[in-house]
Amino acid sequence: MLPVERVIGEEGLAVCQQDNGGKALRLAMRLPWYRSLPFSVVEIGPLSIDGRQIDLGDALIEYDGARWPLSENGEKVDTFWFIRDSAFLVLPSQSAEVGSSHEVSLNLFVSPPYIPGMKRTNPQTCTLTVQAA
Repeated sequence: MLPVERVIGEEGLAVCQQDNGGKALRLAMRLPWYRSLPFSVVEIGPLSIDGRQIDLGDALIEYDGARWPLSENGEKVDTFWFIRDSAFLVLPSQSAEVGSSHEVSLNLFVSPPYIPGMKRTNPQTCTLTVQAA
């Protein structure tokens, strides 16, 4: 798979600790484009795990030491996703056992600001083993 076709990052799926002491799932994502883009032009979802659609209402984006609600991603015009970096989709309402395997399907949509009207869809499905973050 070419880097511009991959949306699930090498770091895969992990269980991470939340600030409130709870656990969440964290999915590594890669930017499926040939150059860095602002987060505002990347739409994330849909996401399914083991064929079950995941509600992204409480999802967060984690990138370069910062976190923000997925619902605010369209406002991130000055935060660039560099093509060599993974960003993470944090799912506070989801959890899984470390070592368990799950089929994960993620779709990202990219609308580069320099190609008016373009919206590229980038789906990927793979089986991931849950790691400890």
